[in-house]
Amino acid sequence: IRERTLIDHQLAAAFEQEEGSRQAALHDQLTGLSNRVLFHDRLEHGIAQATRHGWLLAVMFVDLNEFKCINDTHGHQAGDAVLKSIALQLTHTTRREDTVSRHGGDEFLCLITPLHEHKHIAMIAAKVLVAIQVPCEVRGRDGLVKLWVGGSIGISVFPKDGASAAELIRRADDAMYVAKE
Repeated sequence: IRERTLIDHQLAAAFEQEEGSRQAALHDQLTGLSNRVLFHDRLEHGIAQATRHGWLLAVMFVDLNEFKCINDTHGHQAGDAVLKSIALQLTHTTRREDTVSRHGGDEFLCLITPLHEHKHIAMIAAKVLVAIQVPCEVRGRDGLVKLWVGGSIGISVFPKDGASAAELIRRADDAMYVAKE
């Protein structure tokens, strides 16, 4: 019985370790959001579903404006806290079936699917911009500070703007740079 109990504990520990490894492999360490690998997989799946059912889907490329200034002025700890806060705002603003990912640095990707009408894309983008602008209260070098962050969003829509995941992300990135200007 003792040997069986020991084996059960070892097996449970192995499963827990595997789950931790899977979480680390598919999620951003800082924010807990999907990483590029998981986002790309979900986008590929979304394209297949949209093709099959005749849906639209949108990729939103979100970049935080003047984020470098936060790190330079208040420190990386404050910058990390802002990124976590923005990640939380993005997940609360999007629907459960959507995917929010940290693309890197201060860039995020949102996969909005399924969509049935183009007008919903603009409404969701407006909500995302409002959510990003919610003030973040974070601990900086000089204590507790309230920071406001703006953002720029570029959007690509399947099938109009591309048929592959890479093309949709690239088009959304290009649109984000146009929005920044």
